[in-house]
Amino acid sequence: MLEFFLLPLTVGAAAVAFGRRRQEDYERDIDNVFRHLKIGTTVRNEHVYPKLVAKEKKDLYTRYVYRVPLGLTKKTLEPVKEVLEATLDRYVEVRFKKWLYIDVFHHAMPEKVLYKDVPDRDGWVIVLGLNEKGWHFHDFDKTPHCTISGTTRFGKTVMLKNIMTYLIEHHPDDVEFVVLDMKGGLEFGRYKNLKQVVDVASNPVEAFNALGRVKVFMEQQEAVFKKNGWSNVVNTPIQKRLFVIVDEGAQLAPDRFMTKEERNMLLECQHILGEVARIGGALGFRLIFCTQYPTADTLPRQVKQNADLKITFRLPTGYASQVAIDDYGAEELPSDIKGRAIVKTHEKMIVQTPLIDDDEMMKRLEVYRVEKRNETHRTANEDFICFE
Repeated sequence: MLEFFLLPLTVGAAAVAFGRRRQEDYERDIDNVFRHLKIGTTVRNEHVYPKLVAKEKKDLYTRYVYRVPLGLTKKTLEPVKEVLEATLDRYVEVRFKKWLYIDVFHHAMPEKVLYKDVPDRDGWVIVLGLNEKGWHFHDFDKTPHCTISGTTRFGKTVMLKNIMTYLIEHHPDDVEFVVLDMKGGLEFGRYKNLKQVVDVASNPVEAFNALGRVKVFMEQQEAVFKKNGWSNVVNTPIQKRLFVIVDEGAQLAPDRFMTKEERNMLLECQHILGEVARIGGALGFRLIFCTQYPTADTLPRQVKQNADLKITFRLPTGYASQVAIDDYGAEELPSDIKGRAIVKTHEKMIVQTPLIDDDEMMKRLEVYRVEKRNETHRTANEDFICFE
């Protein structure tokens, strides 16, 4: 589920302003668009266009309310948004429900957003980003799993670090992470000594072992839930959540050139991730699965079907966008703006995700660094905080 905060004026001041067109010019331009598109009907041999009946100045936008001639359909109004945005050089929203509402936003989406400017928010939420409407957040207790796609260097791993930092800062005693950093541990290995990080796997064998412990722990938690008659962690006294993060899931995809043992190991990894996606949400497990180039092989079906939140940064083709978010658009994201992403649930929107670098992340989380014993053979009970 997508949620958002209204953009405060102090943040709005830092956003990029559109042009220098005066507010009073919009009415004339909107009327001209109606006439150009022939948006109206003929009454007694006269063509009647929508008539402005109200104008409301808001913090983020100006709303123009039009009375629409009888007989005008939603299909007729479909081109209005695209033409208005090109004409006004502004982001525009158009809704038709008895009245025609045209919202012309005052500020553009910024090309850079800093993590330090993200507002605090209660609950198991993470920041998605900022756009013309303000800050947007996602609640993992409402939608427990997520997929993230995107070409390398466009913001995918930075998004994961945003998520980890925000959750640790807001739930330091209740959040835990198992991170499968399939880039050799280069991105997340430095955070393995944070008390909230149970494990960082850096290759397929380590991922197999880590997921094996996750599977055992999930089975234990399932037994606890059955014993107590619980069906969903949200409706229990349990405050803790375990996030399983996969950075570059393509490395867990079996290949025909592998040995049978290697293929079976990776198939088991994908099976466990599918089980986390299928039944783990109700037990307090949260899966975030990332891949650079989503295909049917690199994005397991169970994971995709059970991850209602889908985020994608720029992708090279429309096919990849279709796999990632079941829609086109990721291939059209700007190539010169890092961190620009499409967020898809029941609706689709574009946001600018926050930027955080490793120095800032470590500075914020240094207080949670602990000494951990280094043992090869561990049990699930030794690794995880019991949810009971």
